Amino acid sequence: DLMVVRSAIESSLTIDNLSVGPTNCYIAEGCLTGYGTRRLIRFTTHIKNIGNQDYFIGAPSTVGNQFTYDACHGHWHYVGYAEYLLYDQNYQPVEAGYKNGFCVLDLECSGGGMAKFGCSNMGITAGCGDIYSSGLDCQWIDITDVDTGKYTLVVRVNWDRSPDRLGHYESTYDNNWAQVCLRIY
Repeated sequence: DLMVVRSAIESSLTIDNLSVGPTNCYIAEGCLTGYGTRRLIRFTTHIKNIGNQDYFIGAPSTVGNQFTYDACHGHWHYVGYAEYLLYDQNYQPVEAGYKNGFCVLDLECSGGGMAKFGCSNMGITAGCGDIYSSGLDCQWIDITDVDTGKYTLVVRVNWDRSPDRLGHYESTYDNNWAQVCLRIY
């Protein structure tokens, strides 16, 4: 049972600028919508496993269609792990990039679990969580071409409801997302 921690998003929201040249991987990976100086909203994503069993992914090289290899950065991306969506006040989606999972691991175990997963054998132990800090690459939405106004940022995990590598499905998907309202001006 994976859960997105809303308070991690809210407490970490910041505005940043990033200069992007034509040889940068961010465009190919879908993290940015254009070149030049980009205006970003950065935030932290914290995904906890609050279920009673581990969410096991395994090694990227042995998992098949759950991973895609990114030759630009030279590492694997876990498909369907986290998605960042931006909606305008009429609930219409706004193109703003997305997040590729590149290392799903136990970074905190405040729920009583004992960390056992890392980048070479991925997963989230029951009672542990994975954290993508706001300072990481692609841990943002690109708002350079977004008009001023009120928006809703939605962060989703396992939105395609894929089972883990052992064929286990989550017990509920009701907590696989969190949303934060923001105003861009």
